[in-house]
Parts: sequence; C-alpha cells; structure tokens
Amino acid sequence: MRAAARDSASAATLAACLFLAGGCTTTWSRPEAEELAAPQQVQVGCPEPVHQARPVYGERTLVDRLPEATRKVNPEYPETAREARVEGTVIVGALVCEHGRVVETRIVNSIPMLDESAVAAVYQWTYEPALQSGRPVPCWVEEPVKYTLH
Repeated sequence: MRAAARDSASAATLAACLFLAGGCTTTWSRPEAEELAAPQQVQVGCPEPVHQARPVYGERTLVDRLPEATRKVNPEYPETAREARVEGTVIVGALVCEHGRVVETRIVNSIPMLDESAVAAVYQWTYEPALQSGRPVPCWVEEPVKYTLH
C-alpha cells in the first residue's frame, strides 16, 4: 500500500487483511457508514448489569416458586435434521437469572442434530424468576424442546 494512501485513510476506517496464499496481499477498507452502524445481534443472556451469585449446574437451590416461562420461542428445525427425518425431544438445562433471562445452558438429553437449535431457542425464552422468601433468585430449570415431523 502506498504511503500517501495510508496517511490519508483514518485508522478507524482502514482494516488490512493479509492473505498470503500464492504471494498475494489483499487490503480491504471498511466504508465509513458501515463503521458507524451498530451490528445487529440477537439479545442473549441478561442486559442487567448486576446479578446475584449463580448456582452451579446440578447444585440444588431451595425456592418457594420455580421459574415459570412467560415467553417461549419455537426452535427452527434444522434442514439437515428434517432431511434425515430426525425427531425427538432435547432437554435443555437453563439458568434463569433473577431478572427472568436465560444466562447459561446445558444439554441434559442430547439429539446432536437438534441441540444447537434447541439451545438457541431457549436462550430467547423469558421467565418469571424463581422466588426465595419473596425475592427473585437465579435458579436452574430443565426444559423439553420437542421436534416432530408432520
């Protein structure tokens, strides 16, 4: 890259990618509008800044009321699983924080072709949090995610 071009480009809009296959070097500049645009992301976890200590998976938490799902998102059926005619129920362990958001997951009963889709769906669920002495607390729950072919 020429020195004049490097000096005129701002550090925020210039990104260099070196591709060293066959002795070729490629330089890529990000347009300023792209640099300013915020990336679109699905909200995963809890946006709240303060959380209580989280129980470890398998650790019992004594609560007066278990978390109750208030919004469930249906999973996407992976096309490869549909073509292979795979169906069944994936059990996902979900840690629901005191704000009612899923902040961690574990696969309890696995169907490998469906696991990723099940976890992605459960991360989008919202809950009424568990209550302990009237106060919301984090708690693990196990949720079945069913896949059936019609």
